[in-house]
Amino acid sequence: MTRVHIQHWRMPLLIAALLACTTCGKGAEGSAQEAGTAVYGAPPNNPPGGAGNAKAAASLQPNTDPGSIGDAVLAYPDDMQVTMLAYRLTGRTPPLSDWAAEEYKVRRADEFSRAPLLQEETTRLAAIYEATENVGYLQYRLNSQLSQYDSAKGGYYLTAFTPGQQTTFSGREQVSLLIDNMKEAYFWPLEPDDARDILAQTSRNVSLDVKIRITGSERRSSGLLIKGQITDYGIYSQRYNDERVLAQFSLD
Repeated sequence: MTRVHIQHWRMPLLIAALLACTTCGKGAEGSAQEAGTAVYGAPPNNPPGGAGNAKAAASLQPNTDPGSIGDAVLAYPDDMQVTMLAYRLTGRTPPLSDWAAEEYKVRRADEFSRAPLLQEETTRLAAIYEATENVGYLQYRLNSQLSQYDSAKGGYYLTAFTPGQQTTFSGREQVSLLIDNMKEAYFWPLEPDDARDILAQTSRNVSLDVKIRITGSERRSSGLLIKGQITDYGIYSQRYNDERVLAQFSLD
């Protein structure tokens, strides 16, 4: 596997996104904001790896049928979309009407408006589920920190890519992403002078734009699990109104 990287930390981010992605706002399902957990919001101006629009899905039994994993990209999803995708990948249909009935506006509705609101919400959730058909890639963002500079190896470690760490989405059911090649993205090689400049620009806080290829799924006692491999990632500055690409890598 060839690891290719391009350093861009001295220039502003200029290139338009290589992929047409669906940006999903943060909804009632919520999202985690810590390092190593998914972050919602607008994608960076130059996300790595290309992409396309994706749809959202459902299911729960272990699924080893590679035919159910397509080639569409689910880009910057919220918790509900990832829950729907995990349901689809594990081979079960989500309880859409039950979930719709739990929505605040449905629960608080009077007896005259409850039925149409329930139908409206069920239809909305069904559309999210249907949109996950043929998804085989996920693209999302992570907050991360830089370690102390390792002078022996010459670079920083990205804490969000600590081997064994899982990214978690907390929707109707918790969904975790287990990445089996995270070790390959863990270390960021830099010359000392470049590393010093990066530290001055970032104060050790960076944003990672990650694209993974889905390789499998299963249900565990702790929740749903999506397995994958990183194909591309970018490292971005988090400075307000000055987001710039610091480096881009491809692991394909």
